[in-house]
Amino acid sequence: MPEDEQIEAQTHAPAEIDPAPAAVSETYLEPSKPRGIAPIWHTLLLVLAILAYSAWGAISANSGSGNPIASPGGAVRAATAGVDNVRLIRYALTGALELGIVVWIAFGLRLRKVPFRSLFGAWPKGLNAITMEILIAAAFWVCSMSILLICALSWLFVQTHIYRHETAKQSAPSSQSSPNSPKPKSPEQQQSELIHQLTELAPANGIEIAAWGFLCLIVGFSEEIIFRGYMQSQAIALLRNTPIAVIVAAIVFGAAHGYQGVRGIFLISIFGSLFGIITLLRKNLLPGMIAHSWHDFATGMALALIRSSHLLDHLSAAPK
Repeated sequence: MPEDEQIEAQTHAPAEIDPAPAAVSETYLEPSKPRGIAPIWHTLLLVLAILAYSAWGAISANSGSGNPIASPGGAVRAATAGVDNVRLIRYALTGALELGIVVWIAFGLRLRKVPFRSLFGAWPKGLNAITMEILIAAAFWVCSMSILLICALSWLFVQTHIYRHETAKQSAPSSQSSPNSPKPKSPEQQQSELIHQLTELAPANGIEIAAWGFLCLIVGFSEEIIFRGYMQSQAIALLRNTPIAVIVAAIVFGAAHGYQGVRGIFLISIFGSLFGIITLLRKNLLPGMIAHSWHDFATGMALALIRSSHLLDHLSAAPK
């Protein structure tokens, strides 16, 4: 072969392919074996702990029992006794609990040698990129509030019809219910009682407002890592179905708020699914963290305003 043709043949010859590493070969031979970002037992323990704590909070809220830090009515009793820093203690305990769960998640990722940084996604770099994510977070919050309002009104419509049906059934002459049986609470009464319980969590002075704002930053940071960074990513890896994984993570997120009742769990689950969608679309946690923190802070300020203006007392005293 002439020298020119030999050089051209060597130039176009396929390069020698190195054998695949052991890890890649194992993944190729077992494509059906799910492998999450953390061990399954690690996720199950976390979910069980969240559900147990949520159930305990729901029982404490309904019965009014429990320690003064955990029960919604405890802050009032403690304040009456002359203790002014109960809310600050509750804020500190809540923040410590949230960060403790983040540490547990970091431990689970370490077991699989997954970088903790990977949970944050493609974090924006530069002022323009961060500003864009802030604007997207604001637009997302407005849109999500509109969706939640529609869902809340739909829930109220159905709940009101059920309440009217139950009261009409009890008041019917052919009703076999005992005259001393308790009447069901109206949807308005249930909502008023829930708001009254939640107002005990709202800040009451400048120091508490600052502490509440700091807590909202911790909660927005931690819960987005817990439910969107970890839980949703783990569900996607194990279930291999993104829509179902988003729903599962959102349901766990809603179930974590058992103290807000069935209606609250329903609405917060929808809220969680919206956070899951924005995380997938933006491929990072920053918009969710910003919207989550702002939502919690704004909710606390609204509850503080309701308590300071005695709005619930005026509504209760109004003629019906």
